[in-house]
Amino acid sequence: MKEDLIVSVAGIRGVYPQPLSPVSAYGYGLSFGIYSRGMNKVFVARDTRRSGTVLTMSLISGLLASGMNVLDLGIASTPQLTYLVEKTKGSCGAIVSASHNPEKYNGLKFVSPAGTFLNSKEGERFLEICSGFREAKLPVSPGTLLECPCRQYMESYFERICESIDAEGIRRRRFRVVADVCQGVGAFYTRPFLEKLGCEVTLINSEPYGVFSHNPEPLPENLHDLSRAASEGEYDIGFVQDPDGDRLALSAEDGSLPGEEMTLALAVQNILGRKKGPVVVNLSTSALVEHVAAMYGCRVYRTKIGEVNVVEGMREKGAVIGGEGNGGVILPDVHYGRDSFVGMALILELMLLKKEPLSRIISRLPSYTILKQKFAIGDDMKSLIMERVRKAYMGKEDVNLEDGIKITRRDGWIHIRPSGTEPVLRVYVEGKESSRAKEYMDEISCLLK
Repeated sequence: MKEDLIVSVAGIRGVYPQPLSPVSAYGYGLSFGIYSRGMNKVFVARDTRRSGTVLTMSLISGLLASGMNVLDLGIASTPQLTYLVEKTKGSCGAIVSASHNPEKYNGLKFVSPAGTFLNSKEGERFLEICSGFREAKLPVSPGTLLECPCRQYMESYFERICESIDAEGIRRRRFRVVADVCQGVGAFYTRPFLEKLGCEVTLINSEPYGVFSHNPEPLPENLHDLSRAASEGEYDIGFVQDPDGDRLALSAEDGSLPGEEMTLALAVQNILGRKKGPVVVNLSTSALVEHVAAMYGCRVYRTKIGEVNVVEGMREKGAVIGGEGNGGVILPDVHYGRDSFVGMALILELMLLKKEPLSRIISRLPSYTILKQKFAIGDDMKSLIMERVRKAYMGKEDVNLEDGIKITRRDGWIHIRPSGTEPVLRVYVEGKESSRAKEYMDEISCLLK
């Protein structure tokens, strides 16, 4: 249970085997079992990382030692697991995954009975238990490792997504799709899901499992394989998922890469076109979502960064759709979790409804420029740097301190915050013009340096 693990609302992450070791995975499993006493069972899943097997076995050992009964899904996506927890009374969940982080990382993410990650208050209580797990009194009888009808569970999950869209219309259209699954869970599930929707599917970067062909974060600079495949083949669309399947980015039929922010904007356009209501996104999501919502007379609400914060905001506002601009689409009609499979379904349905190529659909939306950069700054310096930025803007501009520092201007915004998943400061800027976005990034970079 090393202090230098990265702990946030996104879970616990670190490099394997140190600081994230099998011993620490056992301790977190035991602690989560104690935290979750009263639940009937816990679903466990992992992504394809090579360290996943040993960490999952250690995590399950800790859960069993606490007295919890465990259903091991094996390799499964984060949205698949959160869906099952949300729909299964008396259950909770745990996932061994570092999501978009590089291959050397792994992580542990814990899911409450509501099917969402632990919020700040729940996380504090859980970490209190973690700090004293060595003194915990174990039950005389450990939990049981239960037989898991994984195929049945996955089929019910995919069927629910299909029920939320015009699946028959999509099947008749026979979309041609190329998907970069980056040797992640999509290598197991993306083809059967898209074929269930009648698509002709080509996978790239599907093997060997867990050995990523490129940086797994679905940013345009990491998607050259997808762009090349989409432009050279006769495809209607290209998809790319991160290793645990909760984030989605796109390629148009011509190989152009609109950026992961476009994923949520297109999904919002689909839903609001048939069901008006509030939209909830985080503070770093593109203003493009406001533009799309305004087309339908709907309002956008913003929350702190973190999936659980968006979900809680969605429940509070009764949102019909929400998510995060990093390619995370949340559709309450299916479940309250970021979901790349839901994102694929909604964008295919939008293409069906519009009867236009994806590039043309995108061309009808404003071309805001959003830039994202990471600055490696030691933990001992982060608070000093953030205070320097705060003093530079506070009282002079429209500043929001709800999550890091966000400066909003007439023609764009700047957002800087410590990452919850990596030892860096994240800087996002957006401008209505590309030159403005670059100007904002240069401005904040000078302050940080």
